[in-house]
Amino acid sequence: MDLSDPGTAAALCAEALGRAGIPHALYGGLLLAAYGEPRETHDAGFAVVDADAGAVGKALAAAGLEARLTFADVRFGGHSLDRFALLGSPSLSGMNVLDIVRPRSPRYRSTAIERALAGPLFEVVMRALAPEDFVVFKLLSTRDKDLRDAGTVFRAIGGRLDAALIRREVDALAGEIPDVDIRGRLGALVRLVQDPAEWGPGGEMEGEVHEMTPAQWKRLAPSPRPRVRRRK
Repeated sequence: MDLSDPGTAAALCAEALGRAGIPHALYGGLLLAAYGEPRETHDAGFAVVDADAGAVGKALAAAGLEARLTFADVRFGGHSLDRFALLGSPSLSGMNVLDIVRPRSPRYRSTAIERALAGPLFEVVMRALAPEDFVVFKLLSTRDKDLRDAGTVFRAIGGRLDAALIRREVDALAGEIPDVDIRGRLGALVRLVQDPAEWGPGGEMEGEVHEMTPAQWKRLAPSPRPRVRRRK
């Protein structure tokens, strides 16, 4: 098997985490290809619950995967991130990268994993973040690229998304991770999706598009921040 193939890497890592009893769900570029517009990706990304880099490293080793920890518990917006270099072995050619992503809200971290969907991916049954949680994960990140990824999900399956659920999570996370302006990120996402000019020439979606209705956009709009009255 070729470890440089992202599907192979994801399947092997999912099997390793599952054997170790670590709750997890697929995230990242591979899942974007299922929900939105695919972009070139080579690594494997997973969301996990209550497992630090040491526990993940032991799970990979127990599954016969040689891995080297590159960094651990690095803050990335509203997430904490671990990265492993997946090294080749006699039975595996090539190398790859595994990113472990943990939202910095324990409540949301557990909830997102509980909502994960199970289905056949890359010839194995794998759990993956629900599309609504994929969007929220992207909102908790910091890069413009992450907003664009979330935007492609809205453009592809927006009419099927639970917009009210996304809004509820955004409102809750605004209080749980106050150093991240997730409401502002949601507003930027809405402007991005609703303005075709933001996508530039050739930005039309390919295939079937499930657009959101005005009522869905209304449910998506984040609640206004409460005003604090000052005493005179």
